[in-house]
Amino acid sequence: MTSQNNGIPLDLDEVVFAAEDPDGPPAAPVPGWKLLIADDDEEVHALTRLVLSGFTFEGRSLSFVSAYSGRETVERIREHPDTALVLLDVVMERDDAGLQAVRRIRDELGNRFVRIILRTGQPGQAPEQEVVSSYDINDYKAKTELTAQKLFTAVTAALRAYRDVRTIERHRVGFELISRLSGRLFEHAEPLGFRRGALRHFAEILGASGGEDVAVSGLSTVRFDQRCVILEGVGAYEGLQGRFVSEACREELHARLRASRGDEADVFGDDWYAGLFATAQDAYGYIYLESSSPLPDLARSLMRSYAANVRVALQNLHLNLEVVETQREMIHTLGEVVESRSQETAHHVKRVAQQSYRLARLAGLDEERAQLLQMAAPLHDVGKIAIPDAVLNKPGRLTDEERTLMMTHAELGHQILAGSNREVFQTAALVALQHHEKWDGTGYPRGLRGEEIDIFGRIVGLVDVFDALRHERAYKPAFPLEKCVEILKQDSGRHFDPRLVGLFLEHLDEFTAEHCAGGAASTSDEAVEELLAV
Repeated sequence: MTSQNNGIPLDLDEVVFAAEDPDGPPAAPVPGWKLLIADDDEEVHALTRLVLSGFTFEGRSLSFVSAYSGRETVERIREHPDTALVLLDVVMERDDAGLQAVRRIRDELGNRFVRIILRTGQPGQAPEQEVVSSYDINDYKAKTELTAQKLFTAVTAALRAYRDVRTIERHRVGFELISRLSGRLFEHAEPLGFRRGALRHFAEILGASGGEDVAVSGLSTVRFDQRCVILEGVGAYEGLQGRFVSEACREELHARLRASRGDEADVFGDDWYAGLFATAQDAYGYIYLESSSPLPDLARSLMRSYAANVRVALQNLHLNLEVVETQREMIHTLGEVVESRSQETAHHVKRVAQQSYRLARLAGLDEERAQLLQMAAPLHDVGKIAIPDAVLNKPGRLTDEERTLMMTHAELGHQILAGSNREVFQTAALVALQHHEKWDGTGYPRGLRGEEIDIFGRIVGLVDVFDALRHERAYKPAFPLEKCVEILKQDSGRHFDPRLVGLFLEHLDEFTAEHCAGGAASTSDEAVEELLAV
Protein backbone atom coordinates (compact mmCIF):
# COMPACT_ATOMS: atom_id res chain seq x y z
CA MET A 1 0.00 0.00 0.00
CA THR A 2 1.48 3.39 -0.97
CA SER A 3 0.58 6.68 0.71
CA GLN A 4 1.77 10.26 0.57
CA ASN A 5 3.52 12.17 3.34
CA ASN A 6 4.58 15.73 2.45
CA GLY A 7 4.51 14.65 -1.18
CA ILE A 8 6.99 11.77 -0.64
CA PRO A 9 5.77 8.25 -1.51
CA LEU A 10 5.62 6.10 1.58
CA ASP A 11 5.31 2.28 1.46
CA LEU A 12 3.20 1.43 4.49
CA ASP A 13 4.30 -2.21 4.31
CA GLU A 14 7.79 -1.10 5.34
CA VAL A 15 6.74 1.03 8.30
CA VAL A 16 8.04 -0.23 11.68
CA PHE A 17 6.15 1.03 14.69
CA ALA A 18 7.96 1.82 17.92
CA ALA A 19 5.81 -0.61 19.90
CA GLU A 20 7.02 -3.58 17.88
CA ASP A 21 9.47 -6.06 19.33
CA PRO A 22 12.56 -5.75 17.10
CA ASP A 23 13.42 -9.37 17.80
CA GLY A 24 9.97 -10.70 16.96
CA PRO A 25 7.98 -10.74 13.74
CA PRO A 26 6.93 -7.27 12.56
CA ALA A 27 3.38 -6.27 13.39
CA ALA A 28 1.00 -5.71 10.51
CA PRO A 29 1.07 -2.01 9.55
CA VAL A 30 -1.98 0.01 10.49
CA PRO A 31 -3.31 1.87 7.42
CA GLY A 32 -3.72 5.61 7.72
CA TRP A 33 -6.97 7.54 7.53
CA LYS A 34 -7.45 8.53 3.89
CA LEU A 35 -7.76 12.29 3.43
CA LEU A 36 -8.52 13.68 -0.02
CA ILE A 37 -7.26 17.20 -0.75
CA ALA A 38 -9.39 18.62 -3.57
CA ASP A 39 -8.13 22.01 -4.73
CA ASP A 40 -6.84 23.49 -8.01
CA ASP A 41 -3.99 25.27 -6.19
CA GLU A 42 -0.86 23.09 -5.71
CA GLU A 43 0.28 25.32 -2.85
CA VAL A 44 -2.87 24.41 -0.89
CA HIS A 45 -1.98 20.71 -1.30
CA ALA A 46 1.61 21.24 -0.14
CA LEU A 47 0.59 23.42 2.82
CA THR A 48 -2.13 21.00 3.95
CA ARG A 49 0.30 18.08 3.91
CA LEU A 50 2.87 20.12 5.82
CA VAL A 51 0.44 21.21 8.53
CA LEU A 52 -0.99 17.71 8.98
CA SER A 53 2.26 15.78 8.55
CA GLY A 54 2.46 14.75 12.20
CA PHE A 55 -1.29 14.30 12.73
CA THR A 56 -2.59 11.08 14.28
CA PHE A 57 -6.00 10.01 15.45
CA GLU A 58 -6.43 6.85 17.51
CA GLY A 59 -2.92 5.75 16.65
CA ARG A 60 -3.38 6.14 12.89
CA SER A 61 -1.73 8.77 10.75
CA LEU A 62 -3.11 10.31 7.56
CA SER A 63 -2.80 8.92 4.05
CA PHE A 64 -3.12 11.76 1.54
CA VAL A 65 -4.83 11.61 -1.88
CA SER A 66 -4.95 14.59 -4.24
CA ALA A 67 -7.44 15.91 -6.80
CA TYR A 68 -7.29 19.19 -8.76
CA SER A 69 -10.80 19.48 -10.17
CA GLY A 70 -14.36 18.56 -9.28
CA ARG A 71 -14.39 15.76 -11.86
CA GLU A 72 -11.12 14.36 -10.53
CA THR A 73 -12.47 14.55 -6.97
CA VAL A 74 -15.35 12.27 -7.87
CA GLU A 75 -12.99 9.83 -9.62
CA ARG A 76 -10.69 9.70 -6.59
CA ILE A 77 -13.61 8.88 -4.31
CA ARG A 78 -14.70 6.21 -6.78
CA GLU A 79 -11.19 4.73 -6.62
CA HIS A 80 -10.92 5.12 -2.83
CA PRO A 81 -14.41 4.53 -1.39
CA ASP A 82 -12.87 4.17 2.10
CA THR A 83 -11.77 7.81 2.09
CA ALA A 84 -12.58 9.27 5.50
CA LEU A 85 -12.41 13.00 4.77
CA VAL A 86 -12.44 15.40 1.82
CA LEU A 87 -11.08 18.95 2.15
CA LEU A 88 -12.95 20.37 -0.82
CA ASP A 89 -12.52 23.68 -2.61
CA VAL A 90 -15.63 25.23 -4.13
CA VAL A 91 -14.18 27.07 -7.13
CA MET A 92 -12.01 24.91 -9.38
CA GLU A 93 -12.60 24.32 -13.13
CA ARG A 94 -16.01 25.99 -12.61
CA ASP A 95 -17.38 28.33 -9.98
CA ASP A 96 -19.53 25.53 -8.53
CA ALA A 97 -17.24 22.56 -9.28
CA GLY A 98 -16.90 21.64 -5.60
CA LEU A 99 -20.63 21.79 -4.97
CA GLN A 100 -21.38 19.60 -7.99
CA ALA A 101 -18.74 17.14 -6.76
CA VAL A 102 -20.56 16.92 -3.42
CA ARG A 103 -23.80 16.11 -5.20
CA ARG A 104 -22.18 13.40 -7.34
CA ILE A 105 -20.36 11.83 -4.38
CA ARG A 106 -23.58 11.56 -2.37
CA ASP A 107 -26.05 10.74 -5.14
CA GLU A 108 -24.16 9.13 -8.02
CA LEU A 109 -21.61 7.20 -5.94
CA GLY A 110 -23.96 6.71 -3.00
CA ASN A 111 -21.15 7.45 -0.53
CA ARG A 112 -22.80 8.74 2.66
CA PHE A 113 -19.87 7.94 4.91
CA VAL A 114 -17.06 10.23 3.75
CA ARG A 115 -16.97 13.48 5.72
CA ILE A 116 -16.80 16.59 3.52
CA ILE A 117 -15.36 19.91 4.75
CA LEU A 118 -15.94 22.68 2.24
CA ARG A 119 -12.98 25.09 2.07
CA THR A 120 -13.45 28.25 0.05
CA GLY A 121 -11.38 31.33 -0.58
CA GLN A 122 -14.41 33.15 -1.99
CA PRO A 123 -17.28 32.84 0.53
CA GLY A 124 -19.40 35.12 -1.64
CA GLN A 125 -19.43 32.50 -4.40
CA ALA A 126 -21.02 29.95 -2.03
CA PRO A 127 -22.79 31.58 0.95
CA GLU A 128 -22.48 29.33 4.02
CA GLN A 129 -26.17 29.24 4.98
CA GLU A 130 -27.27 28.42 1.44
CA VAL A 131 -24.62 25.75 0.95
CA VAL A 132 -25.20 24.03 4.30
CA SER A 133 -28.96 23.95 3.62
CA SER A 134 -28.69 22.65 0.06
CA TYR A 135 -25.72 20.27 0.08
CA ASP A 136 -24.81 17.26 2.23
CA ILE A 137 -21.59 18.65 3.69
CA ASN A 138 -20.28 18.28 7.23
CA ASP A 139 -18.45 21.57 7.75
CA TYR A 140 -17.85 24.91 6.02
CA LYS A 141 -14.61 26.84 6.40
CA ALA A 142 -13.23 30.00 4.82
CA LYS A 143 -9.56 29.49 3.93
CA THR A 144 -8.61 32.77 5.58
CA GLU A 145 -9.84 31.61 8.98
CA LEU A 146 -8.55 28.05 8.80
CA THR A 147 -5.40 28.28 10.98
CA ALA A 148 -3.26 25.22 11.65
CA GLN A 149 -4.95 24.66 15.00
CA LYS A 150 -8.42 25.03 13.56
CA LEU A 151 -7.51 22.60 10.76
CA PHE A 152 -6.32 20.06 13.37
CA THR A 153 -9.58 20.53 15.26
CA ALA A 154 -11.76 20.24 12.15
CA VAL A 155 -9.95 17.13 10.90
CA THR A 156 -10.14 15.47 14.33
CA ALA A 157 -13.88 16.14 14.61
CA ALA A 158 -14.47 14.86 11.06
CA LEU A 159 -12.49 11.64 11.62
CA ARG A 160 -14.27 11.02 14.91
CA ALA A 161 -17.62 11.40 13.11
CA TYR A 162 -16.44 9.12 10.27
CA ARG A 163 -15.32 6.48 12.76
CA ASP A 164 -18.66 6.59 14.57
CA VAL A 165 -20.71 6.44 11.37
CA ARG A 166 -18.70 3.47 10.09
CA THR A 167 -19.00 1.73 13.46
CA ILE A 168 -22.78 2.15 13.39
CA GLU A 169 -22.85 0.87 9.81
CA ARG A 170 -20.72 -2.17 10.67
CA HIS A 171 -23.09 -2.98 13.52
CA ARG A 172 -26.09 -2.58 11.23
CA VAL A 173 -24.56 -4.76 8.52
CA GLY A 174 -23.41 -7.28 11.14
CA PHE A 175 -26.82 -7.67 12.73
CA GLU A 176 -28.51 -7.81 9.32
CA LEU A 177 -26.07 -10.59 8.45
CA ILE A 178 -26.95 -12.43 11.68
CA SER A 179 -30.65 -12.02 10.93
CA ARG A 180 -30.21 -13.37 7.39
CA LEU A 181 -28.02 -16.28 8.45
CA SER A 182 -30.30 -17.15 11.36
CA GLY A 183 -33.15 -17.48 8.89
CA ARG A 184 -31.08 -20.03 6.95
CA LEU A 185 -30.26 -22.22 9.94
CA PHE A 186 -33.06 -24.67 9.17
CA GLU A 187 -32.03 -25.19 5.56
CA HIS A 188 -30.43 -28.35 6.95
CA ALA A 189 -32.92 -30.84 8.36
CA GLU A 190 -30.29 -32.97 10.07
CA PRO A 191 -27.72 -31.99 12.72
CA LEU A 192 -24.53 -32.77 10.80
CA GLY A 193 -25.48 -30.59 7.84
CA PHE A 194 -26.65 -27.95 10.30
CA ARG A 195 -23.24 -27.86 12.01
CA ARG A 196 -21.41 -27.68 8.68
CA GLY A 197 -23.58 -24.75 7.63
CA ALA A 198 -23.08 -23.02 10.97
CA LEU A 199 -19.30 -23.08 10.50
CA ARG A 200 -19.59 -21.31 7.15
CA HIS A 201 -21.94 -18.75 8.69
CA PHE A 202 -19.52 -18.06 11.57
CA ALA A 203 -16.67 -17.63 9.10
CA GLU A 204 -18.77 -15.19 7.06
CA ILE A 205 -19.60 -13.14 10.16
CA LEU A 206 -15.98 -13.03 11.29
CA GLY A 207 -14.77 -12.08 7.84
CA ALA A 208 -17.39 -9.33 7.47
CA SER A 209 -16.78 -7.81 10.91
CA GLY A 210 -13.02 -8.26 11.07
CA GLY A 211 -12.27 -5.79 8.29
CA GLU A 212 -10.86 -6.01 4.79
CA ASP A 213 -8.31 -8.65 3.84
CA VAL A 214 -8.98 -10.77 6.96
CA ALA A 215 -8.28 -14.45 6.37
CA VAL A 216 -10.46 -16.87 8.35
CA SER A 217 -9.76 -20.54 9.09
CA GLY A 218 -11.77 -22.93 11.20
CA LEU A 219 -13.42 -26.25 11.72
CA SER A 220 -16.65 -27.79 12.93
CA THR A 221 -16.56 -31.00 14.98
CA VAL A 222 -19.00 -33.49 16.45
CA ARG A 223 -18.58 -36.13 19.13
CA PHE A 224 -18.18 -39.62 17.70
CA ASP A 225 -17.13 -42.75 19.60
CA GLN A 226 -15.98 -40.62 22.56
CA ARG A 227 -13.77 -38.52 20.24
CA CYS A 228 -14.27 -35.40 18.15
CA VAL A 229 -14.35 -35.88 14.40
CA ILE A 230 -14.01 -32.97 11.97
CA LEU A 231 -17.19 -32.38 9.96
CA GLU A 232 -16.05 -29.39 7.93
CA GLY A 233 -12.93 -27.30 7.54
CA VAL A 234 -12.36 -23.87 6.02
CA GLY A 235 -9.14 -22.01 5.27
CA ALA A 236 -6.10 -23.76 6.74
CA TYR A 237 -8.31 -26.65 7.95
CA GLU A 238 -9.94 -27.40 4.61
CA GLY A 239 -9.66 -31.04 3.57
CA LEU A 240 -9.60 -32.50 7.10
CA GLN A 241 -13.20 -33.78 6.98
CA GLY A 242 -13.60 -37.17 8.62
CA ARG A 243 -10.38 -37.03 10.64
CA PHE A 244 -10.20 -36.94 14.43
CA VAL A 245 -9.22 -33.60 15.95
CA SER A 246 -6.69 -35.35 18.20
CA GLU A 247 -4.85 -36.67 15.14
CA ALA A 248 -5.19 -33.78 12.70
CA CYS A 249 -4.74 -30.68 14.85
CA ARG A 250 -2.10 -29.27 17.18
CA GLU A 251 -2.43 -29.63 20.96
CA GLU A 252 -2.93 -25.88 21.40
CA LEU A 253 -6.20 -26.16 19.48
CA HIS A 254 -7.34 -29.02 21.76
CA ALA A 255 -6.73 -26.82 24.79
CA ARG A 256 -8.78 -24.02 23.27
CA LEU A 257 -11.69 -26.37 22.58
CA ARG A 258 -11.55 -27.75 26.10
CA ALA A 259 -11.65 -24.22 27.48
CA SER A 260 -15.16 -23.80 26.07
CA ARG A 261 -16.38 -26.70 28.24
CA GLY A 262 -15.96 -24.66 31.40
CA ASP A 263 -18.24 -21.91 32.68
CA GLU A 264 -18.25 -20.13 29.33
CA ALA A 265 -19.50 -21.86 26.19
CA ASP A 266 -17.95 -19.09 24.06
CA VAL A 267 -14.23 -18.48 24.59
CA PHE A 268 -12.15 -15.87 22.76
CA GLY A 269 -8.42 -15.41 22.39
CA ASP A 270 -6.76 -12.45 20.72
CA ASP A 271 -7.36 -13.90 17.27
CA TRP A 272 -9.45 -17.06 17.82
CA TYR A 273 -12.87 -18.27 18.96
CA ALA A 274 -14.01 -21.63 20.33
CA GLY A 275 -17.67 -22.42 20.99
CA LEU A 276 -19.32 -25.49 22.49
CA PHE A 277 -22.64 -26.53 20.94
CA ALA A 278 -24.39 -29.29 22.86
CA THR A 279 -27.92 -30.68 23.09
CA ALA A 280 -29.91 -32.30 25.85
CA GLN A 281 -29.06 -35.68 24.33
CA ASP A 282 -25.39 -35.09 25.23
CA ALA A 283 -24.56 -34.78 21.55
CA TYR A 284 -21.99 -32.05 21.38
CA GLY A 285 -19.51 -30.49 19.01
CA TYR A 286 -17.40 -27.40 18.60
CA ILE A 287 -17.01 -24.49 16.24
CA TYR A 288 -13.44 -23.19 16.12
CA LEU A 289 -12.23 -20.15 14.14
CA GLU A 290 -8.96 -18.32 13.72
CA SER A 291 -8.44 -14.87 12.24
CA SER A 292 -5.35 -13.46 10.56
CA SER A 293 -5.74 -10.33 12.68
CA PRO A 294 -6.96 -9.61 16.24
CA LEU A 295 -10.71 -9.95 16.75
CA PRO A 296 -12.37 -6.53 17.14
CA ASP A 297 -15.06 -6.01 19.77
CA LEU A 298 -17.71 -5.96 17.05
CA ALA A 299 -16.71 -9.43 15.82
CA ARG A 300 -16.87 -10.82 19.34
CA SER A 301 -20.28 -9.27 19.96
CA LEU A 302 -21.73 -10.53 16.68
CA MET A 303 -20.34 -14.02 17.14
CA ARG A 304 -21.75 -14.29 20.67
CA SER A 305 -25.16 -13.20 19.37
CA TYR A 306 -25.10 -15.66 16.50
CA ALA A 307 -23.84 -18.47 18.74
CA ALA A 308 -26.88 -17.95 20.99
CA ASN A 309 -29.17 -18.26 17.95
CA VAL A 310 -27.35 -21.39 16.77
CA ARG A 311 -27.74 -23.08 20.16
CA VAL A 312 -31.47 -22.39 20.26
CA ALA A 313 -31.89 -23.58 16.67
CA LEU A 314 -29.81 -26.71 17.28
CA GLN A 315 -31.87 -27.57 20.36
CA ASN A 316 -35.08 -27.08 18.37
CA LEU A 317 -33.72 -29.20 15.54
CA HIS A 318 -33.05 -32.10 17.88
CA LEU A 319 -36.50 -31.73 19.45
CA ASN A 320 -38.08 -31.73 15.98
CA LEU A 321 -36.10 -34.83 15.07
CA GLU A 322 -37.36 -36.52 18.22
CA VAL A 323 -40.93 -35.73 17.20
CA VAL A 324 -40.29 -37.03 13.68
CA GLU A 325 -38.65 -40.18 15.00
CA THR A 326 -41.56 -40.74 17.39
CA GLN A 327 -43.96 -40.36 14.47
CA ARG A 328 -41.88 -42.76 12.41
CA GLU A 329 -41.89 -45.40 15.16
CA MET A 330 -45.62 -45.01 15.70
CA ILE A 331 -46.31 -45.33 11.97
CA HIS A 332 -44.11 -48.41 11.61
CA THR A 333 -45.68 -49.97 14.70
CA LEU A 334 -49.18 -49.41 13.37
CA GLY A 335 -48.15 -50.74 9.97
CA GLU A 336 -46.63 -53.82 11.57
CA VAL A 337 -49.83 -54.42 13.56
CA VAL A 338 -51.74 -54.57 10.28
CA GLU A 339 -48.96 -56.67 8.75
CA SER A 340 -49.06 -59.12 11.65
CA ARG A 341 -52.82 -59.38 11.59
CA SER A 342 -52.90 -60.13 7.88
CA GLN A 343 -50.07 -62.68 8.33
CA GLU A 344 -47.93 -60.95 5.70
CA THR A 345 -44.21 -61.52 5.44
CA ALA A 346 -42.31 -59.75 8.20
CA HIS A 347 -41.11 -56.18 7.50
CA HIS A 348 -43.25 -55.72 4.40
CA VAL A 349 -44.13 -52.16 5.47
CA LYS A 350 -40.48 -51.27 6.08
CA ARG A 351 -39.46 -52.56 2.68
CA VAL A 352 -42.30 -50.69 0.98
CA ALA A 353 -41.22 -47.50 2.76
CA GLN A 354 -37.56 -47.89 1.76
CA GLN A 355 -38.30 -48.83 -1.83
CA SER A 356 -40.87 -46.07 -2.22
CA TYR A 357 -38.24 -43.55 -1.14
CA ARG A 358 -35.75 -44.99 -3.63
CA LEU A 359 -38.19 -44.95 -6.53
CA ALA A 360 -39.36 -41.44 -5.62
CA ARG A 361 -35.81 -40.12 -5.87
CA LEU A 362 -35.29 -41.91 -9.19
CA ALA A 363 -38.53 -40.36 -10.44
CA GLY A 364 -37.19 -36.87 -9.70
CA LEU A 365 -38.91 -36.05 -6.41
CA ASP A 366 -36.81 -33.88 -4.13
CA GLU A 367 -35.38 -35.18 -0.87
CA GLU A 368 -38.08 -33.62 1.31
CA ARG A 369 -40.99 -35.14 -0.64
CA ALA A 370 -39.26 -38.51 -0.94
CA GLN A 371 -38.73 -38.62 2.82
CA LEU A 372 -42.36 -37.64 3.37
CA LEU A 373 -43.45 -40.59 1.21
CA GLN A 374 -41.10 -42.91 3.10
CA MET A 375 -42.73 -41.82 6.36
CA ALA A 376 -46.29 -42.27 5.04
CA ALA A 377 -45.93 -45.46 2.97
CA PRO A 378 -46.08 -47.97 5.89
CA LEU A 379 -49.74 -47.02 6.44
CA HIS A 380 -50.88 -47.86 2.90
CA ASP A 381 -52.87 -50.90 4.10
CA VAL A 382 -54.05 -49.56 7.46
CA GLY A 383 -57.66 -49.98 6.31
CA LYS A 384 -57.20 -53.76 6.46
CA ILE A 385 -57.54 -53.45 10.23
CA ALA A 386 -61.31 -53.35 9.63
CA ILE A 387 -61.39 -56.42 7.36
CA PRO A 388 -62.52 -59.70 9.05
CA ASP A 389 -59.79 -62.31 9.63
CA ALA A 390 -61.68 -64.90 7.60
CA VAL A 391 -61.40 -62.70 4.51
CA LEU A 392 -58.03 -61.16 5.26
CA ASN A 393 -56.23 -64.47 5.72
CA LYS A 394 -58.24 -66.74 3.43
CA PRO A 395 -55.77 -69.14 1.78
CA GLY A 396 -57.73 -69.60 -1.42
CA ARG A 397 -59.45 -67.46 -4.00
CA LEU A 398 -61.87 -64.83 -2.66
CA THR A 399 -65.51 -64.88 -3.66
CA ASP A 400 -66.93 -61.82 -5.39
CA GLU A 401 -68.50 -60.67 -2.11
CA GLU A 402 -65.24 -61.18 -0.21
CA ARG A 403 -63.26 -59.35 -2.86
CA THR A 404 -65.69 -56.43 -2.69
CA LEU A 405 -65.28 -56.34 1.08
CA MET A 406 -61.48 -56.52 0.81
CA MET A 407 -61.46 -53.62 -1.65
CA THR A 408 -63.08 -51.36 0.95
CA HIS A 409 -59.76 -51.21 2.84
CA ALA A 410 -58.57 -48.37 0.59
CA GLU A 411 -61.49 -46.09 1.52
CA LEU A 412 -61.35 -47.25 5.15
CA GLY A 413 -57.64 -46.42 5.38
CA HIS A 414 -58.31 -42.97 3.94
CA GLN A 415 -61.08 -42.36 6.46
CA ILE A 416 -58.88 -43.43 9.37
CA LEU A 417 -56.02 -41.11 8.41
CA ALA A 418 -57.64 -38.11 6.71
CA GLY A 419 -58.89 -36.60 9.97
CA SER A 420 -55.36 -35.55 10.97
CA ASN A 421 -53.96 -32.15 10.02
CA ARG A 422 -50.39 -33.50 10.03
CA GLU A 423 -48.79 -33.57 6.59
CA VAL A 424 -47.47 -37.08 7.03
CA PHE A 425 -50.93 -38.46 7.85
CA GLN A 426 -52.55 -36.50 5.03
CA THR A 427 -49.99 -38.08 2.71
CA ALA A 428 -50.63 -41.51 4.21
CA ALA A 429 -54.38 -41.01 3.67
CA LEU A 430 -53.77 -40.23 0.00
CA VAL A 431 -51.53 -43.29 -0.42
CA ALA A 432 -54.02 -45.55 1.35
CA LEU A 433 -56.77 -44.32 -0.97
CA GLN A 434 -54.89 -44.52 -4.28
CA HIS A 435 -52.37 -47.36 -4.11
CA HIS A 436 -54.82 -49.75 -5.82
CA GLU A 437 -55.72 -47.37 -8.65
CA LYS A 438 -54.46 -48.51 -12.07
CA TRP A 439 -52.87 -46.59 -14.91
CA ASP A 440 -55.60 -47.68 -17.36
CA GLY A 441 -58.44 -46.61 -15.04
CA THR A 442 -59.58 -50.12 -14.03
CA GLY A 443 -58.40 -49.86 -10.42
CA TYR A 444 -60.28 -48.95 -7.26
CA PRO A 445 -61.83 -47.30 -5.33
CA ARG A 446 -62.39 -44.37 -7.74
CA GLY A 447 -61.24 -45.61 -11.11
CA LEU A 448 -58.60 -42.89 -11.56
CA ARG A 449 -56.57 -43.00 -14.76
CA GLY A 450 -52.96 -42.11 -15.63
CA GLU A 451 -51.66 -38.98 -13.94
CA GLU A 452 -55.00 -38.46 -12.21
CA ILE A 453 -53.40 -40.85 -9.72
CA ASP A 454 -51.00 -38.95 -7.51
CA ILE A 455 -47.34 -39.82 -8.00
CA PHE A 456 -47.26 -41.05 -4.37
CA GLY A 457 -50.08 -43.50 -5.07
CA ARG A 458 -48.44 -44.72 -8.29
CA ILE A 459 -45.09 -45.30 -6.57
CA VAL A 460 -46.46 -47.18 -3.56
CA GLY A 461 -48.81 -49.19 -5.80
CA LEU A 462 -45.88 -50.48 -7.85
CA VAL A 463 -43.54 -51.14 -4.91
CA ASP A 464 -46.29 -52.81 -2.87
CA VAL A 465 -47.12 -55.26 -5.64
CA PHE A 466 -43.49 -56.08 -6.36
CA ASP A 467 -42.79 -56.82 -2.68
CA ALA A 468 -45.95 -58.93 -2.43
CA LEU A 469 -44.92 -60.91 -5.51
CA ARG A 470 -41.49 -61.59 -4.07
CA HIS A 471 -42.75 -62.86 -0.70
CA GLU A 472 -45.15 -65.52 0.50
CA ARG A 473 -48.75 -64.63 1.27
CA ALA A 474 -51.62 -66.70 2.70
CA TYR A 475 -52.92 -67.38 -0.82
CA LYS A 476 -49.59 -67.70 -2.71
CA PRO A 477 -45.93 -68.69 -2.44
CA ALA A 478 -43.03 -66.32 -3.14
CA PHE A 479 -42.45 -65.84 -6.88
CA PRO A 480 -39.01 -66.01 -8.49
CA LEU A 481 -37.52 -62.75 -9.68
CA GLU A 482 -37.90 -63.59 -13.36
CA LYS A 483 -41.67 -64.04 -12.95
CA CYS A 484 -41.94 -60.76 -10.99
CA VAL A 485 -40.14 -58.87 -13.77
CA GLU A 486 -42.35 -60.50 -16.39
CA ILE A 487 -45.50 -59.38 -14.51
CA LEU A 488 -44.23 -55.79 -14.21
CA LYS A 489 -43.48 -55.66 -17.94
CA GLN A 490 -46.87 -57.14 -18.84
CA ASP A 491 -48.71 -54.65 -16.67
CA SER A 492 -46.66 -51.59 -17.64
CA GLY A 493 -49.12 -49.08 -19.07
CA ARG A 494 -52.08 -51.09 -17.76
CA HIS A 495 -51.70 -51.49 -14.01
CA PHE A 496 -48.56 -49.40 -13.52
CA ASP A 497 -47.16 -46.07 -14.68
CA PRO A 498 -44.85 -47.13 -17.55
CA ARG A 499 -42.22 -44.51 -16.69
CA LEU A 500 -41.99 -45.83 -13.11
CA VAL A 501 -41.77 -49.42 -14.36
CA GLY A 502 -38.90 -48.39 -16.64
CA LEU A 503 -37.02 -46.72 -13.78
CA PHE A 504 -37.69 -49.66 -11.49
CA LEU A 505 -36.40 -52.26 -13.94
CA GLU A 506 -33.43 -50.07 -14.95
CA HIS A 507 -32.34 -50.07 -11.28
CA LEU A 508 -33.61 -53.55 -10.43
CA ASP A 509 -30.42 -54.52 -8.58
CA GLU A 510 -31.04 -51.73 -6.08
CA PHE A 511 -34.59 -52.91 -5.43
CA THR A 512 -33.67 -56.58 -5.02
CA ALA A 513 -30.52 -56.20 -2.91
CA GLU A 514 -32.30 -56.84 0.38
CA HIS A 515 -34.77 -59.44 -0.95
CA CYS A 516 -34.06 -63.09 -0.19
CA ALA A 517 -37.13 -64.83 -1.60
CA GLY A 518 -36.88 -68.42 -2.86
CA GLY A 519 -36.77 -69.27 -6.50
CA ALA A 520 -38.70 -72.23 -7.84
CA ALA A 521 -42.09 -71.80 -6.22
CA SER A 522 -45.36 -72.34 -8.06
CA THR A 523 -46.56 -69.24 -9.90
CA SER A 524 -50.05 -70.07 -11.07
CA ASP A 525 -51.92 -67.47 -13.09
CA GLU A 526 -54.72 -67.72 -10.53
CA ALA A 527 -52.39 -66.64 -7.72
CA VAL A 528 -51.13 -63.71 -9.78
CA GLU A 529 -54.66 -62.65 -10.62
CA GLU A 530 -55.68 -62.78 -6.97
CA LEU A 531 -52.72 -60.66 -5.90
CA LEU A 532 -53.18 -57.99 -8.56
CA ALA A 533 -56.89 -57.83 -7.85
CA VAL A 534 -56.59 -56.97 -4.15
